[in-house]
Amino acid sequence: MRKSVIFASVILVAAIALGFYFYNSGSGNSLGEESPSSEGQILENSSKQTEAPEEAFKIIYPELTYEGAYNGPLYATSEQVGEGYPIDKYFSNLNKNGVNWLIGFYTFSGEPKENNLIKENGLGYVISVVQKYPRRVVPFYNPGFGGEEVEPLVGEELTAIYSRNLAATKSIVGNNFINGLGEIETQEWGIAHNNPKVIQLFDLAESNNINFMLHPVASKIDQIDQIAKAYPNQKIIIHMYREDLDNGESKVIKILQENENIFYSIDAAHIAYSNKRDIVYEYEKSTIEESKSAFISDFDSNYNKILNDAVSDYKPLVEAVPNKVMWGTEAGPVYTFEPEVYDRLIKISREFIGKMPPEHQELLGYKNALREFGEGIIFEEEIEFIDTKLWAECTDAEINECDGQCEIPDADVLTAEQESCFEECLIAKQCIDSGG
Repeated sequence: MRKSVIFASVILVAAIALGFYFYNSGSGNSLGEESPSSEGQILENSSKQTEAPEEAFKIIYPELTYEGAYNGPLYATSEQVGEGYPIDKYFSNLNKNGVNWLIGFYTFSGEPKENNLIKENGLGYVISVVQKYPRRVVPFYNPGFGGEEVEPLVGEELTAIYSRNLAATKSIVGNNFINGLGEIETQEWGIAHNNPKVIQLFDLAESNNINFMLHPVASKIDQIDQIAKAYPNQKIIIHMYREDLDNGESKVIKILQENENIFYSIDAAHIAYSNKRDIVYEYEKSTIEESKSAFISDFDSNYNKILNDAVSDYKPLVEAVPNKVMWGTEAGPVYTFEPEVYDRLIKISREFIGKMPPEHQELLGYKNALREFGEGIIFEEEIEFIDTKLWAECTDAEINECDGQCEIPDADVLTAEQESCFEECLIAKQCIDSGG
């Protein structure tokens, strides 16, 4: 059976200044909705569903505000969006919580093909997101697998996957669509962060004039300084596990101070740290309801300690390099996108930011990220999608048949050929694999 792919993934406009006075008003401004296309069409023309954005971006203020917290705009810089999560449901979370912009890590391992784009996954999913929500998303790309299972591929094979899919993406949507590579999960690899096999990925980013994000560990943090100096024209985002930050904080601060191109994302998934565990990932259970229940129980019962410990651990970093810190969620498991969980991640983030020095709160909440990465992209080109509105969910039998036809192993990592074969098989069967 095919396993799930990890979800995981520009200019300050004058209107921002006009909104500062109303930070704590709690009012929300939603964006216009996409008009539905007619039923029964085989192909959908995306340009019919995308209205030209306003000349000035209208700041979205949170409906959910908290006394004593930072209640201004947010820019999320470490978003494990993956592929396939319902777009409107995801942006409903963002709008309600005042998350205006995001760097999204979008995933697909199969080579995208212009005549096989669907809105539910792959490159088609990313296109549909940025067209429906212009100026809000900065897309980064990774193949959708990482960690220990991908280490055998690191080097020529992994670089080839990135390179091929990036080239195919550019042929469809142009050179300015994908803004970075990441998250590159170097924390799980035994080799050095600046091993030539890993450097290939940074070289690829440089040759495409895009940025990258990676996850280092404390024992190899000196290598990040070398990487930052080797790629001065690439903006680099890092984040770390809490224990790694504790073990390497002084070096991290020094690297951030000495290199203009490197930034640190303080993420809700690492703020929500209880009993030496990142509980967002600790409670990724077999069902969404089970995951939600386990997370909420731990989070709510230990909230004050979780918050106070996070403030203690991160405040020295924020005070030392206030212009180099950013915020994100790193919410990846599907259950974390459910409102009951997502709202809690934003609540603790806002209260955390509210405990930083007042002059640093806006920098951490959104200003640093907006200054360095800008608003999200605008993409108005005409793209034809295969119309899947009448497609049913794939049955187990259909999935198994495609697995067999494409020789899919019981493994997390598929070859590009297997991934493309599987996608084409489902298109031929006209069914949706929402669990894929």
